[in-house]
Amino acid sequence: MAVIVSTGWKHGSHAIMQNTNVLSGERMVKGLYRQLALLIVLSILCIGALPVVSAAEAGTSAPLISHATPEQIKLINELWGSDITIGEYMEKVHPEHLVGVSDDVKKEMNQRKMIWPDETGENKISELSKLVSLTVTGRIQKYSSTRIIYGGKARLSSGIASYIYVEAFLVNAADSQVDSTSASANSAGSVDTGDKMYFWPDDGSYHVHAWGYTITPGYEDSDHTGSITIP
Repeated sequence: MAVIVSTGWKHGSHAIMQNTNVLSGERMVKGLYRQLALLIVLSILCIGALPVVSAAEAGTSAPLISHATPEQIKLINELWGSDITIGEYMEKVHPEHLVGVSDDVKKEMNQRKMIWPDETGENKISELSKLVSLTVTGRIQKYSSTRIIYGGKARLSSGIASYIYVEAFLVNAADSQVDSTSASANSAGSVDTGDKMYFWPDDGSYHVHAWGYTITPGYEDSDHTGSITIP
């Protein structure tokens, strides 16, 4: 009788141990799957965070992209249409874009008049600049009733410039600048602000003035987009 009881306990213990091992194995497998899924998600996020550079733009210097502060927007509206040079505008409104810029480039900026984007949509750039191949384009999109996406790009048809700059001004129905995004680069043939998101716009129409220029060679261009309406 004792032998029978002892044998049953051993078999029962062996079965419990087997079940425990199976459960532990299942937990380990599930844990590995969770870790693998986490690694996949992290890899996707890291890939998405990497900058994308097209083949045409490879080799150019990394652009400096700047989103205007409320103080800078106030200055832009105060200076708009005034008789100043490009250098004065950059020094007063966007000194961040002058960091690391050579004295020769700054000297040329200070010798060139600021040509403001035309409110009528017509290009007021000088006849000399109209003959050259710098193209500036603005873009605007109504993302939702609470968000606008906009930006601008400047591009030479060939070659590179010592300095290239583009700025996209978001303008409301009263022709006031409500937001701005800009980009610059040294020794580059093109520059793009990327897509700037403007949140909670007031109801009404909006469009973009895009303006850009290059130093050595000295080109300039501007663009005026169509309008979108909020809401």
